[in-house]
Order: sequence, then structure tokens, then C-alpha cells
Amino acid sequence: MKQTEQKIFVRVASMLLLLMASVQTALAQRLEVVDAEGHGIPLVSVLTEDGVLIGTTDMSGVLAGMKGAAKVAVTHVAYKPQLVSVASLQNGRIVMESVDYGLDEVVVMPKHYLYVEYYYRAFRYVGDSLRAYCSGIIPATFDIRNKYKGKTRTIWSYGAFANKAPSWHAVHALNRAVDCVKNSRHTMAEKWLKEEQGQEKYRASIVADGLNSWRVEIPNQVVGQIVHANGISRTTVDAAQMQMYSNEIHGETKMLKKRQEREYAYQYAEIFQLDDDEDTPDIVREVMKMHHWEYNSSKGRDIDVYYIYTADHGYVDEAEFKARSKELNKGRAGDMTFEELQAYAAEHHIPELAPMQIQAIQELKKGQGK
Repeated sequence: MKQTEQKIFVRVASMLLLLMASVQTALAQRLEVVDAEGHGIPLVSVLTEDGVLIGTTDMSGVLAGMKGAAKVAVTHVAYKPQLVSVASLQNGRIVMESVDYGLDEVVVMPKHYLYVEYYYRAFRYVGDSLRAYCSGIIPATFDIRNKYKGKTRTIWSYGAFANKAPSWHAVHALNRAVDCVKNSRHTMAEKWLKEEQGQEKYRASIVADGLNSWRVEIPNQVVGQIVHANGISRTTVDAAQMQMYSNEIHGETKMLKKRQEREYAYQYAEIFQLDDDEDTPDIVREVMKMHHWEYNSSKGRDIDVYYIYTADHGYVDEAEFKARSKELNKGRAGDMTFEELQAYAAEHHIPELAPMQIQAIQELKKGQGK
């Protein structure tokens, strides 16, 4: 090979190496998060090593724009958190492992109440900074003799505004339970999408999308997915797009404009145990639900995330419920420490917080002088 040809070869090889490196860098800056079956996982939170929220994956399980992070933590309500090196990923893909929630089967017994113990976590970010966190336990009973009329007791909690933050969601959970005790083989979200509200208000439809997977569609776009795997049903919907489409077709122009101006986003997710027994009330099969809101405010981009898990359930009489309430309240006067609630979460198979999240919560705790 002549010297001139050698120089040209070296230059071309160098250019190819640089091109390959740039492609690898571009791929590394795009995350694709999937489950063991290869389904994209929406609403995965991606954080830096310092607990700063980079963003969440879209309906396809993709997050574009990693902001140069070398290591990230990925967390989701249904999967075990992971800390990964971005450079080590193959085409930017992360496979997450499902969580075993460990909920026992509820055997129907001749007792008057269905007892459900919820555990919740609530996060508030402004921009990418954690500004508030609370968690706690919500004991609830459903009166079987009175059409499953629900009632909550004191909320055992940790964190600022803890008693206020989940109150609407606790009531909402009870109302959903009362509405859905006459079971079909669909989860609550699937029922809602197929029944009158989903059809008339949102014109939603559920379309098969491969084995044990379905798309949720409205006339102008895909807005969610339903996946059945590992003994659970996971439903995720882009509720903001559904709400704004409903605003548009029903002439609700003021609300539509307000949501568009604030770049409003709202995603909803729920997980149910799969169960073919038609006598099993839906509230027994519920594992968790999640609400994720975002909107522009005077302070920046506000992000509110709520997780509500079913930690325990069973049929009880009034004396057993009072005994459980007394046990929860013993020595705490309605409040629990962060450490106590972390231990409770571990005991009840609640997905653990990523180390970055714990670090951010502890820093927040120091800043509040608690």
C-alpha cells in the first residue's frame, strides 16, 4: 500500500471510529426500558446518583435526553429498582425485573367486614428537585352487609402535609371499591374504559397488540397499554390526552386552553392480580395504583406522584378491626418515622425506594429540621 493510500485509509478509519463513538453516545442518551417479555414500561422514573429526577419514560418505555448522566437509577411501582451505568447499556436498553408483592389469597369467611390496609408514598418535585415527600398507612374497612360501603380510619404518616396529601386518594379508592365489588374478569381501569364513561366521554377502545398485550386508543392516538404477565395485569394510560380530547369533542374550550397553556400531563397506572374466580371482589385483587401529574406553575415545572399499594387484606369482624387499629396506633399517636415506614414497606413486600430517593428524602428531612 502506498503512503498516500495509507494516509487516506487511516483518515477513513478514524472517521468511522468517531462516527461509531458518536452513534454509541447518541444511543446511550436514549433509554428504552422493557420488561422480561420485551414490552416497553411507561412511567419509569429515571434519577441521577444524587436523586435528581431526569424524567420518566413515555408510553413506549422510552426516555430521550439523558442530560449526560453517567449512572442512573430506574424505578417503577411494579419492578425492582436498578442502578445502571449508561455507557454499559446495549443500545440504551434496560430490562426490569418484576416485583413479587407477596399478597396472600383472601379466603371468604362469614365475617362482616373486608379489611384493606393501604400504604402510600407521595412525592412533589419542582423542576428536578424534590420539595416534599410523605408516606403512611391507611386502614380501611368495607361493610359486606351494606353493599361494601367503605370507611377509613386515622392515616398513620410521615412527612409534611402527610395527612392531607393522600386524603382525596383514600376516598377515591373507597368509592372505586364500592362501585366495582360486583366483579367481572377485568380490572377497574379496563372496566372504566369499556363501560359508558370510557365510551361516551373519551371514545376509548382496547385493541389487541400481541400476546397478552393490548393498546388503549382514542380516535386520534394511542393513549395506553394493558399487559398481563407474571400473574398480574398492568394498565397504564395517558389520562391527560384522554381528558383534553374529551374537552375538545365536548366543547370545553376554557379547560382545554388552560391545560394546553400549562403543558398539563397526567398518567394513571394500576396493577391487579389475575384471578378467574368471578366471586372474588375487585378490591381484593387490587395491588397498587399510581397517579403522576405535571404542569407549569409560577415556581417551575410541578410534578406530583402518588403511589398507593395494598399492603394487607382479609375478612374481619369489628373486634379484629379495632385490635388492628390499636396495634397500628400504639405509641405513635398517628405518626410514624421514616425508618418505621421503611421497615413496614419491606415487611409487606412494597417495592423499595432507590438509594438516590432515600438520599434525597434524608436531605429534605435535614433541610426541614426534622
